[in-house]
Amino acid sequence: MSMQPTDVRVYNETALGVNAPIYAYYAGRIVARTGVKAGTCLDLGCGGGYLGLALARITDLDCVFLDQSPEMLACAEENINAFGCAHRARTLRGQVQSIPLADNCVDLAISRGSLPFWEDLAAAFAEIRRVLRPGGHAYVGGGLGDPNTRAELEEQRRKLYPEWRQKKRTPPQRDNRQYIEGLTKAGIDPFEVNRSDEGLWIFFQK
Repeated sequence: MSMQPTDVRVYNETALGVNAPIYAYYAGRIVARTGVKAGTCLDLGCGGGYLGLALARITDLDCVFLDQSPEMLACAEENINAFGCAHRARTLRGQVQSIPLADNCVDLAISRGSLPFWEDLAAAFAEIRRVLRPGGHAYVGGGLGDPNTRAELEEQRRKLYPEWRQKKRTPPQRDNRQYIEGLTKAGIDPFEVNRSDEGLWIFFQK
């Protein structure tokens, strides 16, 4: 999807501003669940790199930011430099269904927000498993952060960026069964598909 410069700017301002606590919240949850604090992290459908950068702030992870949009990868590169992470981060153009990385090279694969747009779930999950090192973790999904502060953040977004919210793209709606089917077809076992107040999150380990 091609984005206009104004859309990218507003999206980035929102993510780095009122939405920043969302990414910090999930970064903490990911570290608590996986225990991964070093090695290589792959941020899938990274957009401006927000989740990966939130993880970089609290870990020693090197990060690879994957997205199919040149506009968002350019945005991610700007954010990487602004965060002072250029020495341990790089961008990579591609799709999750065909990740341009070698086998067994990633310790942690993450994504927030891109999962509903993955066209072929089985292929995507199989690719994630392929690039994970033995013992590597995948933690992918989406949500709006801490349920205790969600209403406050929503009100801030509504006031600051009403036009952007009206244009926001709505992802396809999928139920747990479809994700379970994709994971099973990819040969992943065991796995977890959790839908709660924290959003929809999928976890598995190679």
